Amino acid sequence: MTPTSRSVLAIAAHADDEVLGAGGTLAAHVHAGDRVHLLILSASATSRPGRDHDQVRTHRAACVEKAAALYGADVQLADFPDNAFDTVPRLAITQTVEAAVTSSRAQIVYTHSAADLSLDHRITAEAVAAATRPQPGSTVTTVLAWEVRSATEWGTGAPFRPTWFQPLTEDDLAIKEQALEAYASEMRPWPHTRSVRAVLAAARVRGAQVGHEAAEAFEVVRHTVLTPA
Repeated sequence: MTPTSRSVLAIAAHADDEVLGAGGTLAAHVHAGDRVHLLILSASATSRPGRDHDQVRTHRAACVEKAAALYGADVQLADFPDNAFDTVPRLAITQTVEAAVTSSRAQIVYTHSAADLSLDHRITAEAVAAATRPQPGSTVTTVLAWEVRSATEWGTGAPFRPTWFQPLTEDDLAIKEQALEAYASEMRPWPHTRSVRAVLAAARVRGAQVGHEAAEAFEVVRHTVLTPA
């Protein structure tokens, strides 16, 4: 890390959410010389009956490591039950997030939107909000919520309203595509919204909204402006 580089932490409910939501932005951070950290709260498949859960978890963990290698990121993989975050103490999830924030000394945190249809996503968003509350000595200045195709657009509460856009270069977008391919078993065929083609097309649309070739969009959960020392 250079003296001006930042520590960035992406907190995802499930393996692949971090790439779907911020895969290009994480690449932009790497290209800027920042250090990327990942916290994946679940790699299980308890919501899919008839699956060998240990085998699936091992496979997904390998996918996480493969994607993380593209960003030179270190990874913490927790073991909360897939699509059942509401069956474990909320405090346990928040404490896991707090530990990752502390160990990474993150300045920028990316995570899910509370607008999502997925309950796991919403619980993750709440845990991050609690774990990053401004406290004396906290390193976190910015918390941003990403969108996950097939989950964010179908929420039944307040809609996702992005106010922070990260323009992406073609190199950034290429790394996002490679990371999506690392999760090939989780992707769906076109025209599903979670197909590689649809996810990349969405980045082009977000880019056009702000006058760039491609971009990723975020809600601002919190942003603290640093004052000169």
